[in-house]
Amino acid sequence: MIGRGPRLKRLQEELTRIIKKIDKTGVRKIILFGSLATGRVGLTSDIDLIIVKNTKQRFLDRLDSVYMDIEPNVGVDIFVYTPREINDMSRWNSFIRRALRDGKVLYEAA
Repeated sequence: MIGRGPRLKRLQEELTRIIKKIDKTGVRKIILFGSLATGRVGLTSDIDLIIVKNTKQRFLDRLDSVYMDIEPNVGVDIFVYTPREINDMSRWNSFIRRALRDGKVLYEAA
């Protein structure tokens, strides 16, 4: 288990930096899911985020835009969905349902 404490600290620091750097224009919600959200951080853990955002950008363009904004320093998996997409997928996609159920909301628009 040696090394997990430093990894947890590094991920938390990077997460704080990333949340500050994300352009919040149109963002409705940012959800952390995965090992960092559950506290089961291992030596190879990364940061997993779902961003719910009002946008007309194509899916891959959304991702490119976010990754260019945040310039991650650790492994980061980000999914950017519109409110309608996340609502629709939550009905049939078990991955999304689990992320929404077990994840932690880090940002929510007023």
